[in-house]
Amino acid sequence: MVLVPYSYTEEPNFKPVEHRLPPCKIEHEEAVLGGILLDPNAIYRVKDRLEPEHFYIGAHQDIYKACLRLSKKALPTDLLHVSSWLLDHNLLARIGGRNKLASLVDRTVSAVNIDSLALSVIEVAERRGLLKTGNEFIRLAYETETDWSDIRVVVENKTQSIIGAPLAPTKEQNQLWHYNQLINELENIYLKTSDPGLKLFKLQELANSSPGRRVKDLEDLYMKSLCATVEPRKSLDELEEEVGSEERKWLLGGILAQATTALVIADGGVGKTKWLYDLLHCIASGQNWNNFPATADSRRVLIYQGDESKNDMLQALNKRGFKPGTEVRQRTAVRFGWNTDAMPILYQDAAEFRPAIVMIDSLTFVNRYSLYDENRTEYSRPVLELNKFAAETGITVVIVHHTNRNGQARGTTAVRNAVSEVIKLEKDTNPAANPQEKILTIEKSRSRRFPASYRLFFNEEDFSFSLLEEIGQELGSLDLSTKDQIVKFLQEHANKKFEAEEVAHYISTTSGNARRCLSQLARDGLISLDERSLSGTKKLYYIAWESENCSTENLLPSVTITSSTRITSENDSNAYQGESNGEIDNMYKNDGSPVITSMITLTDHLTNHNTNHFTESVSTENSPENSEGDHLSTSEIAVLSNPESEEKINVQTDHLITLAENAELVSIPEGDPSRRSQGDHKAIAIVCDRLDDDSDILQNLPPSPLKQDDFQEKDIYWSPRLNNQVMLWKLFKSLPEAEAYQAGNPTDKIRVKLSELYPLPEFKVGEEVAVLDEHKKFKDKVFTISAVHPGGIWIEGKTRAGTDGYGPFKSSQLRKLSG
Repeated sequence: MVLVPYSYTEEPNFKPVEHRLPPCKIEHEEAVLGGILLDPNAIYRVKDRLEPEHFYIGAHQDIYKACLRLSKKALPTDLLHVSSWLLDHNLLARIGGRNKLASLVDRTVSAVNIDSLALSVIEVAERRGLLKTGNEFIRLAYETETDWSDIRVVVENKTQSIIGAPLAPTKEQNQLWHYNQLINELENIYLKTSDPGLKLFKLQELANSSPGRRVKDLEDLYMKSLCATVEPRKSLDELEEEVGSEERKWLLGGILAQATTALVIADGGVGKTKWLYDLLHCIASGQNWNNFPATADSRRVLIYQGDESKNDMLQALNKRGFKPGTEVRQRTAVRFGWNTDAMPILYQDAAEFRPAIVMIDSLTFVNRYSLYDENRTEYSRPVLELNKFAAETGITVVIVHHTNRNGQARGTTAVRNAVSEVIKLEKDTNPAANPQEKILTIEKSRSRRFPASYRLFFNEEDFSFSLLEEIGQELGSLDLSTKDQIVKFLQEHANKKFEAEEVAHYISTTSGNARRCLSQLARDGLISLDERSLSGTKKLYYIAWESENCSTENLLPSVTITSSTRITSENDSNAYQGESNGEIDNMYKNDGSPVITSMITLTDHLTNHNTNHFTESVSTENSPENSEGDHLSTSEIAVLSNPESEEKINVQTDHLITLAENAELVSIPEGDPSRRSQGDHKAIAIVCDRLDDDSDILQNLPPSPLKQDDFQEKDIYWSPRLNNQVMLWKLFKSLPEAEAYQAGNPTDKIRVKLSELYPLPEFKVGEEVAVLDEHKKFKDKVFTISAVHPGGIWIEGKTRAGTDGYGPFKSSQLRKLSG
């Protein structure tokens, strides 16, 4: 025996609980039973939630059981029938005889409040159950021969059953609770367990713990839960508020939409995989696929390959242009051997690599561990899970599948019905056709017109596909030429919205021809249509463009608009629409009046730039930014910088740095006659508040004190990168991100990282403050908050030279001004 000094041992608190009865309410139990004996209908108000085990007194349990048996046979639960039933089952003497039943009736006035009394009885019964569970935990703690992992499982399950179960449920509520618990367990198994063997083992264990259920029954339940998601009924106004003003977004206009699932079907050897490699190359490089416009300068692509060998795949990708040293190669990742049982890996890749599109080749390979034949409806379960993945992450999923003898998708039609898009590739059966000619058919689409067929030519030299013609339209027709000009024009002026007459003016065609072609292009998804502008009286057409350098991860310094007119150009009479990718505030309404907004970012103007800093020479005519497609050219806005007004104070003494760029009023040309009717153009002033080390500040912010579990939907937080408040609209379980709205822009959703959000600061942008400093420079002066970061606060104030900015300040150095 080893003696251990007392001072070296832990001293648990083994003090026993006070000697008293477990929680119980005997008077309430008697009142419930008395009400049932008095009122023949009272039993039906409590039978679905009140169980015999909820009674503390054993005699009360027997009496309640007798009442339940009688009600099940549609017999009355009065004193005579209950006493007779107890006598027949040799229980009357045990409960105290007829005197006990009579006393229950005498003490009860009515059964009016029997529901609340039953709830009270159930609550104290749950407390007794907690005591029982606690004692069981103590016993488990002493069982050192039991594995700790097994003990943890028991503790977790019992704790969840206590805190998760609804109090006093009805029969339907109880069934729904058990159903939801089972579905949650199945979802965790299917979406969080990658190993197929372990997944089957967990399913078998779950089936064994559910008497009467098999693994197949669990699979059927999970499948039904994926198919039977019914949202609450909404009014059109509520739907409008939820959807907002976002139009359909595309990776390649008219071919691949964002956040959807697409099924690409073809017979073996037709070239469906190489065709998709061609599309992926365009998406990764930001190039148009023939006349179908790209919508970003670059995106990341992920390939899950199973049908091709590694050597064949690498050769095909290199030949298409994914060569060593190229940027598209850096934006591409591959994974071999993935299967639909490894769904957690897909979510992990989405969080780490952040692709815009995932190509899965093929459905037969990745679904090889399915328990069902491909002709069974249950075979489509992984496709439904991929639908959920696409909706949660905003990532497009393209699934390669094969055709049957009839030229349709193999297997169950549930696969075809589950996806949003079905694209078919086949050989051209025309005897006069070239062997390399293919027919591409949009067989199903929720984003564009279908069916539509195109004749393609496969180039063996570089594995690319050329569009020869749209079947049904003559090659080289006036309409096709006009469409090409429209797509080119809108892409050159991405994110600007134009009326049909304006487009006709710039491409030199008639208004009727432009309107007809614009309508067809919008119908086919090649361009976007905003029908909600001008209260629906006019239609505006545009191509949305996204840039990696203009994402929320690399926000440029902000520009504050201090005027209230539309921005036009000498050689471009169309009002500028400040929309980058549906995530940027609309600067102006289409009727020419201003939209009230606190600020807009430079991404509104520099959507085609590959720079993260606003240069001081924006107003220079020979600026390289202007030659690269700046949406606000020199003729549109001139920002006049005055370096002499930049005053720098010794950091070691005053801890303040003045950084100012002054803007002067700029005259706006009247524009062409088509715009004069909207009102005279006024002067506009742009104040450019910029910190020279703004990027360093954003990169070196202190970590947010908030954890991922702290965030709640509909709550408001502060984003230093946006320099604005954001309201979280939708949280994602599998990604540390959220959809949100910026303050001042309740229509356009943006995607934000949770790690970059902070609690609301004490000071807000736009508030007037005074500086608590002995320096005479700031005495008796009023400043305005221009930026708030966790590392400091910046202010601005008017001087003779213009507007100067100062910072950083601590909150303790500033004082809010009342009024």
